[in-house]
Amino acid sequence: MEPPQKRKRSFTLNKMKYSYIVILIGLFTNWCFAECDSSFTYFDELPGNVTILVGDSCLNNNDIAVLDSIVVQNELEYNSPLELGTQTWFNGRLRFLVAGNYGNSSGVNDTIYVLPDNFGDLNELASLYLEWNRISELPESFSDLSGLFSVYLNNNILSSIGDSIGNLSNLYFLDLGYNHLQSLPESICSLNNLDYLWLFNNELDDLPECFCDMELDWNNNDNGGFPFFAIGANYLCDSIATCVAESDNFELSLDQFYYSFPVLSPQNCDSTTTNLEKSDFPYQYHVSAPYPNPFNPTVNIDINIPFDRKMNIQVFNSLGQEVSAISIDQYFTIGKHSISWDGSQHPSGVYYIKFSDGFETKTQKIIFLK
Repeated sequence: MEPPQKRKRSFTLNKMKYSYIVILIGLFTNWCFAECDSSFTYFDELPGNVTILVGDSCLNNNDIAVLDSIVVQNELEYNSPLELGTQTWFNGRLRFLVAGNYGNSSGVNDTIYVLPDNFGDLNELASLYLEWNRISELPESFSDLSGLFSVYLNNNILSSIGDSIGNLSNLYFLDLGYNHLQSLPESICSLNNLDYLWLFNNELDDLPECFCDMELDWNNNDNGGFPFFAIGANYLCDSIATCVAESDNFELSLDQFYYSFPVLSPQNCDSTTTNLEKSDFPYQYHVSAPYPNPFNPTVNIDINIPFDRKMNIQVFNSLGQEVSAISIDQYFTIGKHSISWDGSQHPSGVYYIKFSDGFETKTQKIIFLK
């Protein structure tokens, strides 16, 4: 029988050998993963907002450079470009970027005003969310994002989307609601794979001649109740293309609070009251998009009242707490009314203005930036 001391020494030696093997395997594994192609950089730690769907932590240098440019040019407070918004990577390329200014952890921590000139280097990007920022124009390189499948640009201050939007040949979903678009380029008609096009609450008074050549479902909703096409609350009053003028969604928008249910939104023509009376819902009041938004310190909203009624108008913070009452059971006569709210006594952040006539409630999201 082997002496206890010898058994103990043998056990210790085996344990040490095992430890060395584990260390060597670990070092070898780290070395393997840290060896990236020259166009990629290895990150041994990733922030919680980053998800790797497939592949390791070797991330494309050009993609990182674009994220860094967004952070620098907009003076965002991030320690690393990887902390920007919510990011999903696939085989080292950025595929999903959620950078909306939602006032929560899923988006950006401050407002994006400009997109850098190198934005087109994100050429493997599939989904892009940039809602509720203050982006006024898209860089020329935006048309290089040929892999884009869905784009959410609502609630910015875009006055144009550029002449080459038609290059985004894979685009399936395009949300441009609540901007300041005054026209659309002819190239939009080249988006042959487009199934969803939301253009409501802009300043469009005309459309490209080719617009009706687009293979859109002009009238129906998907199984979730979302319209395939909607263009309410523009300035489309004269000589409107038949596919649009006869669309069931010619005066359709989506609510601002949940952005999930339809809202009657007549075109902004001289006969606003007449349009309301001829609509399928003549009793409904209409609330405009807040302007300016973001604001400092005063925001304005217009209300069109088709019939006299009492209105409650209240302001809530992001926690659902009432911070101001603009109107409680105040009598509003038929016609257009303008209301305003001064947020100077409150901190910067996201607020909601709630409208109610006792039958219908509407909510508008506003952003106060001091």
